[in-house]
Amino acid sequence: MTAHLHHDTLAPELQALTDSDLRLVEQFSRLLTAQLDILAQGPERQRLIDLATRALHEARASLGAPPPLTPRQLPRSKLKVSDVIGQGWVELSQASLYRAVENNRFYCVTPKGRSIGKEFPAWQFVQPVPELIAPVLAILAGQPSSEIHAFWVSGADELNELSPAEMLAGKSFETRAEIHPGQQALLNLPANERLRKVLAVAKWQHRGMADIVG
Repeated sequence: MTAHLHHDTLAPELQALTDSDLRLVEQFSRLLTAQLDILAQGPERQRLIDLATRALHEARASLGAPPPLTPRQLPRSKLKVSDVIGQGWVELSQASLYRAVENNRFYCVTPKGRSIGKEFPAWQFVQPVPELIAPVLAILAGQPSSEIHAFWVSGADELNELSPAEMLAGKSFETRAEIHPGQQALLNLPANERLRKVLAVAKWQHRGMADIVG
C-alpha cells in the first residue's frame, strides 16, 4: 500500500513556502497573466482576463502567497513602470500595462520637466479602483495626462470636497488630515453609486472642456 502524505500532517517547516517559492509563484502569475492578456481576443476578452486573475489570486492565497496590495488609504506616490510590476501592484508585463493604458484601464503621466518617461499614479492600483476606473477614463480620453491626473486628485464641490480618486476608491488619500462625517458617508456608499457620482463629475468636466474648445 502506498502511503499518502497530507499537507496538515507535514512538519511546520515543510508546510511554509520559502521566499524562493513565493517568488516563483509571483513570476508564474505574471507570466500567465501576460500571456492571457496577449492571447485572449474578442468580446469575451476582458471577462476571461478577469476570471483568470481571480483564479490566480485564489491560488496564491491557498499557497500562502501575499494578497494584492490593499492599503487602508490611497498613496499619493507615482511609480515607474518597473516599480508597478516589481512591487506587485499588477500582474501584467510592461507591454501589457502600456496596452492597458491605451485601452483606458489605467493612466500614466509624464514627470514635470521631462519630455519622455512615464509614471503611474499608485492610487489607481488599489482595489476596487481597477474594476471601476475604465468608464471614467474613457470619458476623459483625449485630454492631456496632466489634466486627467488633476481631475482625479483635486477636490470637487459635487463630491463634498473629496477628489474623484477618493470617491471611486471609497478611501481617503494618505495626505488628508481628516474626513468629516458627510465625506465618510459618501465613501461608504456602494461601489456602483460611487462610480455613478464620479462619472457625473467627469461628464460635466468633459462638457465644459468641449465648450471651451468649441
